[in-house]
Amino acid sequence: MKKTMEKCLKSLGQKIICRDNLIKCLFSLIGFSDEEMVQSIFVYGHTASGKSLVIESLLAYLKYNVCIINCVECYSSKLIYEHILNDLSLHEMNSKNNFTVYQKCDNMMDFITYLQIAVQNDKRRIVIVFDKCDRLRDMDVNLLPALVRLRELTGLDLCTIFVSDIVWEKYYSKNGLLNPIKIHFPQYTREDMLKVLFLYKPKDYEDGFYVNYLNLFLSVFLRCCRDCNELRYMAKINFDKYVEPVESGKIDKNDVRSLWRNISGILKSNLEVVYLRVSTDDSEQRTKLCQEIESTTKLALSFELPFYAKYMLIAAYLASYNPAKDDKRLFVKRSSKKKRRNTVTKKPAKLNTQLGPKAFTLDRMLAIFYAILDEKVGLTANLLAQIPTMCQLRLLSIVGDNNLDGPKYKCCVSYDFIVIISKTVGFNVRNYLYDFI
Repeated sequence: MKKTMEKCLKSLGQKIICRDNLIKCLFSLIGFSDEEMVQSIFVYGHTASGKSLVIESLLAYLKYNVCIINCVECYSSKLIYEHILNDLSLHEMNSKNNFTVYQKCDNMMDFITYLQIAVQNDKRRIVIVFDKCDRLRDMDVNLLPALVRLRELTGLDLCTIFVSDIVWEKYYSKNGLLNPIKIHFPQYTREDMLKVLFLYKPKDYEDGFYVNYLNLFLSVFLRCCRDCNELRYMAKINFDKYVEPVESGKIDKNDVRSLWRNISGILKSNLEVVYLRVSTDDSEQRTKLCQEIESTTKLALSFELPFYAKYMLIAAYLASYNPAKDDKRLFVKRSSKKKRRNTVTKKPAKLNTQLGPKAFTLDRMLAIFYAILDEKVGLTANLLAQIPTMCQLRLLSIVGDNNLDGPKYKCCVSYDFIVIISKTVGFNVRNYLYDFI
């Protein structure tokens, strides 16, 4: 038995590092052919801690009859039943069978019967893995309790493994639940993470040089991120910046202090974009964009406009960027005296404002103002006085000289600005913009 486990560790150790104890634990529960497998196992731990990798690699080594289910993809009990039956019966859906499943099934009693029939000629042990199993809590009430006891219900040599990011106590229900054997995958330590990331070392660089880089990298990132996948990605894209002064000859590759001074600012700035998968080449553009958004927000919030003046500014923006011929379609009210809310049927990459705002008359702006306002307001001198005030604030501008038809105006604010203003009054300006309809 000991030799069998050592052989397994030797085989899997070439692919998986820093998880020997967990491999031994799992192997002792399901790996010995002369011992009975446990009924169910609950494997939990932080994201990217090696849970799925260890389980799938071990099952591939043992060559059992295995079914691995992603509970996000199989979002109902019917899909789970049919997926298990397809996998364990080795049934393939293709054009020859019109992509039909092995057996349609929508309840637990039928599933148990079909499962017994599907594997009756296969003498291999059966292991069913439920990845992202926390989704099972949102399905049928009796599904999870039955899956935990599936071996008992079917009488087969079967083990169910549940993989989750949360603890088992979150699965308890009023109906009761059999406790499986629980295995915790702890987060990688700093030394473990260094070994894992070192596996992805570029071929053209020495081991010591890359280890120095990883030590610098982990000193910044490990405090806020333990996700192995994200750290591997960030280590890869930041390494290009790290080696730039070495390749250009400005800094010697053994001068760790100078290399740290050169890369430390970039590493610290990239802490803000962990999990976003953004390249460091976009760092300056990203910073500039964030500053522009922040300045626009501050500017919009700094204008202490009266409530009705905000609606009038929104009406002016809509008049500037919507064609006049579509006003009736956009702003006409239904017979039930509710505003017509057009649903968004398309979403362009950006607002079509390259030609700039169009001039509009005062009558058109007031008509839109009354169309989008929920309450009835009289046209008073105080209300009209808001228009010259907004012109003084350069939110509006007068176009040309006054003529017999009355003055014309243009709206001078940006889309981001008007979105912030509209949010302060609870108005969705996108529903009334021609470019979004």
